[in-house]
Amino acid sequence: MSQKWRTMLGVSLGALCPPIGVSTISIGLPVMAAALHQPVTSAEWVIVVYTLVITSLLMTFGRLGDLISTKLLYVVGFIVFTLGALASGLSPSFGWLLASRAVQGLGGAMMFSVAAAIVTRAFPPSERGLALGINAVFIYAGLTVGPLLGAFVLVTWSWRGLFLINVPLGIAGIALALFFLRDEADRTRRQPARFDIPGALIGSLALFCLLLVLSQGPTWGFSSPPTIGLLLASVGLVIGFVRWEQRAAAPMVDLSMFNDRLFSASLASSVLAYLAIFMLNLLVPFYLIHGLGFDYFHAGILLTPVPVAMVVFAPISGWFSDKVGSRALTSGGMLLMAASFYWLSRLGLHPDYAQLVPPLLLNGIGTGLFTSPNNSAVMGAASRPRIGTAAGLLATSRSLGMALGTATAAAVIALRMPAHLADHVGATVATLASYQDGFLVASAVALLAAVTSMVRGSATSADRTARPVEPQTIG
Repeated sequence: MSQKWRTMLGVSLGALCPPIGVSTISIGLPVMAAALHQPVTSAEWVIVVYTLVITSLLMTFGRLGDLISTKLLYVVGFIVFTLGALASGLSPSFGWLLASRAVQGLGGAMMFSVAAAIVTRAFPPSERGLALGINAVFIYAGLTVGPLLGAFVLVTWSWRGLFLINVPLGIAGIALALFFLRDEADRTRRQPARFDIPGALIGSLALFCLLLVLSQGPTWGFSSPPTIGLLLASVGLVIGFVRWEQRAAAPMVDLSMFNDRLFSASLASSVLAYLAIFMLNLLVPFYLIHGLGFDYFHAGILLTPVPVAMVVFAPISGWFSDKVGSRALTSGGMLLMAASFYWLSRLGLHPDYAQLVPPLLLNGIGTGLFTSPNNSAVMGAASRPRIGTAAGLLATSRSLGMALGTATAAAVIALRMPAHLADHVGATVATLASYQDGFLVASAVALLAAVTSMVRGSATSADRTARPVEPQTIG
């Protein structure tokens, strides 16, 4: 087996485990709340804490991956992630569980931030799209089996099993990484680089404040003092971060990277695409269960076409992007996603299986067409000394999009439900109409992502193999 495929095998479980962990936990939140004597509203912090920690640190660890061994960072992160899962599953109290989830988020940030960099360095540019597409298959597979696995664990075991199932998977993943991964440190650096600690702190705090606003704003109220205060703090920290990075001798994020239209447009597309994707993830389950009256089992069946289509089309679109570039595939994928959301918004009050499956399948196809080429475009636009930084920024853009999508969906429902009730329609009709309004907003976001995808450059992966290595400024 060649080293590139050994590398793919080495990161396979690292791509599979976290999605399984996230997608299995949501279904168990009410059970956890009852077992640990907490209100259901507090149980959501099991997810919020993990998300806050992992997203606020992705950019920091991505840059660190440029400076030290990516294999070391990945393996240590996998170990920390697995220990956090073990501690979560053995938690004697709610506070212990939250602290353990923070540890798990720390490990996840170390893994996620360098995974794309490891794959990118292992494969030649002419195969980068295919490689990132195959890596995405493991992610989507985890999202596909997660809900069913979570339901099975809850029925046959307990809520603790939702965390403990990650322990044997984590041990196997650590072994694969140790055995198959090879150090791919940047050999173009002639001097030891200095890590930008102030930039890392300011950037992480800015992301932390912003994500806290997005995750808790709907609960606190977007006009409440904590929300406004955190929003102002995040804006001030972002401004401070940009100014610091412009002056730093060895910045954590080289802002000149954003001068490349392919890089900046691809990151913008990533944020918008995942905003739309997570509006789907939040709206569709409630739409099916609370709006249309499906039970959990049949709703779960209807949710499977999306990730299954992603699994099929992600490697195909990645391979094709190596030949023709990313612009047509990413913009086409977003147009299909926009069409699917509009289709969902027009289904009426009593759609059946035959009416629901086609737009959901179309949504999954659009996502699969978009993801791999867009990821390849981001990674291909970065010079070799900044591949880790690019991977961290790519992961951060996804997480920001997810948080924005969740907040946007919640805001649309909160705003539109009273308006529909004021029209003197029944509660069920008002609920359905509010969800359909959310689908229309998601369609508009996907159209905007198609526009940002269209304005990018059209170079293929192979065209960028000759990109010169940028000299690093070492402080």
